[in-house]
Amino acid sequence: MKHFVGLALCATTWTSVLASTATLRMGLLHPAYRTTGAYDGGGHNRLAGAIMAINEINDKADGFEDDLLPSTTIEFEWLDSARSGAVSLKRAYEHATTSFSNSGAQVVVGPASSGPSMMASYALQTFTDADGYGIPQMSYSASSPDLSVTSEFPQFFRTVASDGFQGKAIAGLLKDDLAYTNVCVINSLDSYSATGAAAFKTAAVDKGMDIINQVTVDFDPSDDQADERVQQIKVSSCRVVFLMTQSSAAGVVLRMAAHKGMFGATSGYLWVLPDAISGSMISVKTVTDVDGALTDGTVIPKIDDLATAVKGSIGSIPLAPKAGDAFYDAWLLRYRAQASTAGNCPDNADGDPQMDGSCACSTDTDGAGKKMWQLDHDDNPSTNDICRGFDFASTDHSPNSYAFYSYDAVYAFARAAHNLIVAGATEFTNKAITEELYTLSFSGLTGTVDFEDTGDREIGTGFTIQNFDGTAIDGAGVLTMGNWDAAGFVYESGQSQTTFTWATADGTKPLNVVLPLCTSDDIEATVATCANDGTRSVSWAIKTDSDGNDVCTEGEANQIPTLATSVDCEYTPGGGSVGFLAFILSIVGAIICFGWAGYIGMNWKNKVIKISQPSFCIAFTISAGLMCLSTLFFVGENNDGVCVLRPFLFNIFFDMMFGSLFLKTFRVYKIFGNKSLSKVKISTVDIIRNYGSIVAVDIAILVVWMVTEGMEAVTVDKTDLAPYGSYTAITCNKAETYETLTTFFKILLVAGGVYLSYVTRNVPDKFAESKWIAMSIYQVFVLGVVGLLVKWSAPEGGTVLLVQSIAVPVACVATTCCIFGPKVLMIKYPQNYESALVTSVGTAANTSSGGSSSDSEKEELMATIAAMEKEIEELKKA
Repeated sequence: MKHFVGLALCATTWTSVLASTATLRMGLLHPAYRTTGAYDGGGHNRLAGAIMAINEINDKADGFEDDLLPSTTIEFEWLDSARSGAVSLKRAYEHATTSFSNSGAQVVVGPASSGPSMMASYALQTFTDADGYGIPQMSYSASSPDLSVTSEFPQFFRTVASDGFQGKAIAGLLKDDLAYTNVCVINSLDSYSATGAAAFKTAAVDKGMDIINQVTVDFDPSDDQADERVQQIKVSSCRVVFLMTQSSAAGVVLRMAAHKGMFGATSGYLWVLPDAISGSMISVKTVTDVDGALTDGTVIPKIDDLATAVKGSIGSIPLAPKAGDAFYDAWLLRYRAQASTAGNCPDNADGDPQMDGSCACSTDTDGAGKKMWQLDHDDNPSTNDICRGFDFASTDHSPNSYAFYSYDAVYAFARAAHNLIVAGATEFTNKAITEELYTLSFSGLTGTVDFEDTGDREIGTGFTIQNFDGTAIDGAGVLTMGNWDAAGFVYESGQSQTTFTWATADGTKPLNVVLPLCTSDDIEATVATCANDGTRSVSWAIKTDSDGNDVCTEGEANQIPTLATSVDCEYTPGGGSVGFLAFILSIVGAIICFGWAGYIGMNWKNKVIKISQPSFCIAFTISAGLMCLSTLFFVGENNDGVCVLRPFLFNIFFDMMFGSLFLKTFRVYKIFGNKSLSKVKISTVDIIRNYGSIVAVDIAILVVWMVTEGMEAVTVDKTDLAPYGSYTAITCNKAETYETLTTFFKILLVAGGVYLSYVTRNVPDKFAESKWIAMSIYQVFVLGVVGLLVKWSAPEGGTVLLVQSIAVPVACVATTCCIFGPKVLMIKYPQNYESALVTSVGTAANTSSGGSSSDSEKEELMATIAAMEKEIEELKKA
């Protein structure tokens, strides 16, 4: 294309007419009216910035830059580039040939957009000087990275940053500051849009972001094409969309997105807009303010209120000077002080200030006498001109960001020319100006102006990130969030990622992607450590992907479960109420039981105690006390030590306590169950052997259990929360077989005790305390049954310990009190005891249900024996 343009424009080397350094001929290419007939207010505003700079430099008595080009005047001619590549090619050719009375321009400022700038460069580089350099060109708003290729676009410079920078700025904001990892891209195919989208994509991928989908639209897309492309984005599940087009194409795309519910104040989408859109929202509004239509007749309604619809969107514009900067504040005063060029023409039916002969408009002209504010908008001499001047003092005509860069572009050429003159140059050649620009560095309105060998600026330039709050499309409705330059992104004072306005109903940041509804597979539970109340709190959350994003969204039928907020601990904490109760009851129970042991020892020689088999009584009470204390080992976290102690202590102490009770009852049974009255001898060895046998059974089971299955703390996966995941816990390993054996043995022991208590129910209390022992054994039986039922229904946690901490001490205390409480009365009131004995014997003889004559005789014999024993005791005292 470059070579084709060169051949078309000129077949020979072009040499500009160079008279002297008294003047610098500057051609201006700024758009005012597009080829569609639409007014380009942003482009015209940039023209105002350039003319302001030229006027300042030419005025040697205004007190500002009077020493710059003191003997040189800048002559300028303006041509409307119309935002068109074809028009810009033609206008650049005119500037190189016929402008300035056929002398041609020595330098060219503009045009605005990247595609038109490329076409203008193709023309200007063809007109070379004797050294082979084309006419130097400097754009104020062409930002395509393609223009950085010097072999393709030599002598091209720009004061605005390349879109390679803009892509890095937006990608950095989305990923580093807002934590987005997925994005979709819509871009046009013109140079600015295509290369800008490519630069963003490269920067995004470099940061680890995923481009879910990328679609393209024409420079001026139809509603049908926009409908198809937006639909492709919608089904891609994107929630973050980077739109890289010119403002006119953006209007069509956004109108279609609004129709599909993807663009609007509560759409849930984040639209990211480049400078060509966010800096020209008025142009976007021109397109969105009219209805569209598909070829099938579907009407696409206009966006009634673009300011509201664009709420929550993020835009970028070239880094602009800010109030507070001394250079900018002084510049703005000068800008506001310029004479108005607006005129007083009323608006016509289309809202344009049309010249009708009854109004006035500025008559300011360029060097060729062409009016710059009274414009022929349609190239039709028969229609009235439109007055497009500026009231510089009004905020309605505030300079846009590119006007600042247009201003600096003029100064860049002026300073290069000035330096050449200082160096002794007598004429401005293409080569001299080009080479001087590469060495140039000065403080301009937009910061340090310093050109790289690509003609780009890096030092002193960058982008401002904006956020639309829904109240306006310019001014106070567009909030500056921060600035990005080569050093990175910095938030404005008071701004952060939490102060953005978002396009969501609840004001929260839009999701990264449109997520499916959650199922049970997408939700997981997190279980906390054990609390003092004996529970572990459960929190529910949606699973996340490798980037930390939710994999689904809640739906009406798939809410995060809230039924379970806690699970029981696998152990009972000592600091909780259950653990404290277990501690208190265990200590109190042990004190009472050990107290009875002490009482028995103190009254060892008393006949009441001696007849009650004191060795068994001591063994019973001490075992009962130890049984109470064994509960303490069931409090606290599980570890290898307590996993061994718990089964050993509980089972052995139970055997010792209940074995004593069982053998005491068994001994009475053997003596008084001897109906033949044959001699029965139960020696101490027999008792110890039987006692040891009972304990040995459980010891054998426990030892085999420990050797074969192990008694240790193990980490297990708990599935209480299935299907929402599992959690780990430390428990004592289970051995169902051995637990069942030890439990069954105790059931047999208790059942045997119940039987013996029943058959010895009529034995006198002096020998066996039958009623009290029976009551004690029944208590153990009942409490044991309750404990087993609780354990089988809730195998772990505070419930089991709560029952155990109550049942064990209560059973131990109640049993010891039932047996030894009456003995206290017998010892304290022996006369009542003897009377009761006689009564009990007589009653037993008279009320023996179903008893034979031999039974009666046995009862009489027992009474005789008792009387004889009393006489023996009295004789011993004599």
